[in-house]
Amino acid sequence: MSNFDIGARLAALEKQVARLQRSTRLGNSSIEDAAVQVYDQDGSLRAVIGQQTDGTSGVVVVNGPPPPQPSPPALASTLGGISVTWDGTFTDAVAAPLDFSRIEIHTNTTSGFTPSPATLRTTLESPQGGTLLIPVDQPSYVRLLARNTSGSAGVPSEQTGPAGPAAVVAQDVLDGIINETKLADEAVSRLKLQIGAVGYNQLGIGTGNLIPDPSFEGPLTDDLIAGKAAWSFTTGNRSARGLRVSAAAPTASQVLQLTELPVSPGDRFFLAFDAKASADWNSESMRCYLRWHDATGTILGHGITKATPAPGGDWVRFSSQQQAPAGVARATVWISNFFGPTSTSTGTGDFDNIELKTVVGAGMVLADSIGTLELTAGAVTADKVTAKTLTAREVKALSLTGDEIASNTLVARHVVAGALNASHLAIGTNGNLVADPSYETGYIANLLANPALAAVEAGGNNSPKCLRITSTLNQYVWVQHASSPVLPGDRLWLAADYKATTDLTGGKVQLYVGFYDEAGTRLSSDGVSVTTPVTDGTWTRISKIVEVPTGATKANLRVGYDATGATTAAGNVYFDNTEVRPLLAGPGSGARAEVSPMGLRLYDESGEEAVSLVTGAPNYVTLRTGGESVATVDQDGVASFQSLNVADVITWRGDDLSTFLNQAPRGLQAIDYQITAVTSTGSEMGFVELAFDAEADRMYRVVFDAYADPSVAGGEVVVYLRDGGNGAPTITSPQIQSVTYPMPTAGLRRVRLEDLRHGQGWGVGTHRLLISFKNQAAPSGATIRMLGGSTYRGFLYVEDVGPLVLETGRYNTGGGSTTEPPPTTPAPKKYVKTYSASWSGSYARRSSYNSYYGNQMLQGYYSSTNGTQASLVGFGGSLSSDLSGATINKAELYLYFAHWYSNSGGKAVIKAHGLTSRPSTFSSDSESMTVSWARNQGKWVDITSIFDSTKWRGIALDPNSTSSTYYGRARGVGESNPPQLRVTYTK
Repeated sequence: MSNFDIGARLAALEKQVARLQRSTRLGNSSIEDAAVQVYDQDGSLRAVIGQQTDGTSGVVVVNGPPPPQPSPPALASTLGGISVTWDGTFTDAVAAPLDFSRIEIHTNTTSGFTPSPATLRTTLESPQGGTLLIPVDQPSYVRLLARNTSGSAGVPSEQTGPAGPAAVVAQDVLDGIINETKLADEAVSRLKLQIGAVGYNQLGIGTGNLIPDPSFEGPLTDDLIAGKAAWSFTTGNRSARGLRVSAAAPTASQVLQLTELPVSPGDRFFLAFDAKASADWNSESMRCYLRWHDATGTILGHGITKATPAPGGDWVRFSSQQQAPAGVARATVWISNFFGPTSTSTGTGDFDNIELKTVVGAGMVLADSIGTLELTAGAVTADKVTAKTLTAREVKALSLTGDEIASNTLVARHVVAGALNASHLAIGTNGNLVADPSYETGYIANLLANPALAAVEAGGNNSPKCLRITSTLNQYVWVQHASSPVLPGDRLWLAADYKATTDLTGGKVQLYVGFYDEAGTRLSSDGVSVTTPVTDGTWTRISKIVEVPTGATKANLRVGYDATGATTAAGNVYFDNTEVRPLLAGPGSGARAEVSPMGLRLYDESGEEAVSLVTGAPNYVTLRTGGESVATVDQDGVASFQSLNVADVITWRGDDLSTFLNQAPRGLQAIDYQITAVTSTGSEMGFVELAFDAEADRMYRVVFDAYADPSVAGGEVVVYLRDGGNGAPTITSPQIQSVTYPMPTAGLRRVRLEDLRHGQGWGVGTHRLLISFKNQAAPSGATIRMLGGSTYRGFLYVEDVGPLVLETGRYNTGGGSTTEPPPTTPAPKKYVKTYSASWSGSYARRSSYNSYYGNQMLQGYYSSTNGTQASLVGFGGSLSSDLSGATINKAELYLYFAHWYSNSGGKAVIKAHGLTSRPSTFSSDSESMTVSWARNQGKWVDITSIFDSTKWRGIALDPNSTSSTYYGRARGVGESNPPQLRVTYTK
């Protein structure tokens, strides 16, 4: 190609490039399902044009530079808030940036706050500025923050403020615009009102309870007791708060005014309140009273309701009626803790539910103006009604129920035959079909015609009364209870308590239910017949599950004593707490549940019992997986599991398993081997050091074994054991042990040193031991080496050989000296003996023996029937002779607690006593110890601290407290897992 052609070609290319530069770059282009990314000169992404990551399309600006700092806002107070104004300027820029988005307004009550999402109140969208109202209820600070379209924030403005809402003045509120419906409850309290600003005609008093805050729940009471140290809040009686007054305040009687109201002479008021006192309260009374004032304010007197609650008792209601005296114009209402001549400044008193209501006097009531809504419960009693003034026409049909009729008021002669049927009887409401199970209502008593054979008497089983039936020669004496409706196939649980006198003879105790059809024909009967009754004077529970036969519609329970055919008859049988209850069971004979008052039974698919949790019968639980038994707890408490994981302690026969583990030696505690030599030239030389930690109740053996190698024959080697304590041992440290070996020949000889002592002898803590040695009485210039070899090593070790063993030996010449003949008594010896309990029992009210529980051991308070109970157990056999002249090293008690009030267990309070047999009244030593027990747990506890004298022969359980924490029952003599006493002594 010639030069001319090349020049022409370059000129043509320059013209094409120029045309391209002047044309539209994307004139004939499109973006298909994608986006164009825009970058700046530094390579940072600034915008995305086209389809976005979330599926939308458009132009999105990103990573924009932060906007400038806004100028501080101007603030002004307005009603309910503040107005915030921004003038549209910036402190470090002339105009808003082109990517301006908004101005955020942030407020906070704290000066110097940093804007955050929690302080953001609103936004201003215009870059020209503007004014916005921000609701606030207290003075606040304001800062502005600019953001751009990419969301970047700039530097916040300087802080402005504080500014708060403007006060409301008369010109801001139209007349009548605020009425009582616009005010929240308790919005205006007494402290907000000027004295005298509101008169009686402006108060809504008299529409009900005149006390403005009777249960002390509102802010009115908060203001009343503010600054009064004697008054504080406490838990109320069925309300959130009550008011407490302290008797230990600076002055004696403490008073508090509750309210004030207008009264007129002769007005009558009902004044009442709930009161409760602490156990150490010793004031004369707690009072709520009206103070009467005349028009000038002079006090005319008081109308007082006094309360004297039992110290430490529960809430009690106290009330009275008071009448205003002549000349009265107003009354103030007060509560106080009143001091009398014998009062002391101790304890607290609690008030709640103050009630002050007007009482309408006689002669001021219009006919028919008082109905049931105007009468409080119990307001009309028998002494308020004249005899025979209430007849049938005054009593509305069905208005009298059992709650309004006293026991024994209606008897058979008051009821017309056929007037009462099953729909009128409240039987079975608690599941018991027996109408008078404890013989307290008089129903059974009124049926008994011959008191010589049967009668209701005092002295039931944990109830006031019981039924007495007398054994009568050749007769079956029985008492039948009310009929109950039943259905064929139903199963019923029968039960009763019976007690026989010790002279009972001639028959059987009977508990039966008879079944009848609709016509009254007796179909059959089923129940319990006790042919050999318990005749020790204690109550015994008998029960049975029976099935209702086909055709039966009614069942009658009867109890009795059958002496038919007897040749002699004497004594009485007492019955109490009779029950007939339906048994709940699933249908069929396969898998089902069965619930009765005795407990729960669960049956598997084959109809066999898998779970039995009932009283008076074996209890067991079997767990299955895939039809296979994997775990069982049987009626004897024997448990079998596939595996067992225990996070806490394991006990065996009452002892913590760790007790047995601690009886075993723990083995080597420290050891060192020697394979090199150290040489002594006649002066003591240290050889090897070994450290260990000593415990007070353990025994330790120290053993050293190595080679001694004298340079020549003659002399001897002395090996020392020294103790440096927790410091570095030296050849001057205390010497613990030593051993001497003669060296008749030169060459290696094995030498050994041992020491055995307990941790108390060593001293509890760290001990750094040193083995040292020297040769003595050797030829001049002789040396000796102490060493071990690589094959025949020397060693020093410390071994734990078991628990502490006390020294019991003594010196005995064995008759080898006429001046010191051998002792005639044996050397002291350690004994560990276990003694079984020989007697036990419980004592009601910590006083007399409670025969109802037999040998069981109860402690604590459950009900007023027995009060706070205590127990005693004695250990006979050789205990007294064994401990005579002995030194008791340790005493341990085994108890099995079968029950506690709480499922989580309780606390036993253990004391000692010196009684040799079960007494009729309770007594024990005062020194005690408290130990926690679980339910159904038997364990040994160390009682050495209270069993520290040979005069004690038994143990008492005596918490002397009504707290449910201490109510429990331990097994006694004759029961499984009875009490035991284990004594370790030296004699």
